[in-house]
Amino acid sequence: MKATASLAILLALSAAALAPVYTGPRALAYPQPEVVPTVWLLDFTFDQPRLIPVADLRGNLRWYWYMTYKVVNNTQAERLLIPEFSIGTDMGDVVEAFDGVPSNVFDAIKAEVGNDLLENPTQMIGRILRGPDHARESVAIWPAFDHDIDLMTVFIAGLSGETRNIPHPITGEPVVMRRTLMLDFATPGTTSPSRAPLIHLADRRWVMR
Repeated sequence: MKATASLAILLALSAAALAPVYTGPRALAYPQPEVVPTVWLLDFTFDQPRLIPVADLRGNLRWYWYMTYKVVNNTQAERLLIPEFSIGTDMGDVVEAFDGVPSNVFDAIKAEVGNDLLENPTQMIGRILRGPDHARESVAIWPAFDHDIDLMTVFIAGLSGETRNIPHPITGEPVVMRRTLMLDFATPGTTSPSRAPLIHLADRRWVMR
């Protein structure tokens, strides 16, 4: 059941990003990433998503999901880091991280985490030098959903140089797909952000998106 929901999320997010490439009977014909990468791939580690309440300018509490992460460049050269996060749920929600997230939310998260190395997401685009000593750390943030969800999927692009060109099913023009990390989080019973939700990593895999 969760695999079906996960596939639905993948197709919905792919369709939103590349519509109308993934529609109709062609929806399942997406390419797969290389089993053994032949191009550069950055090392990505993360902490489980958590919820945090932050007051808006009117003093009303708003809830946000956040996921801290670290990127290490263990490749043979300096790379350009452009991390991109998309989130989908089994209820059909599709959002991009940071959309509609006030700047004070990052400040609240950094204070809660207590990590002085945590960079503001707006400053993460740029060079990443080789080696663990030059690791970069930041956080993905998105608004909490106001309804029950049982599966939340986070897609992370910008970690690899692997791409694939496929023809647009209507125009025939090439469409570029990128190697993307896909994280499935089971979130049973998330009916209210104010209650600590049960959440665990259900699956982690690479896809082309």
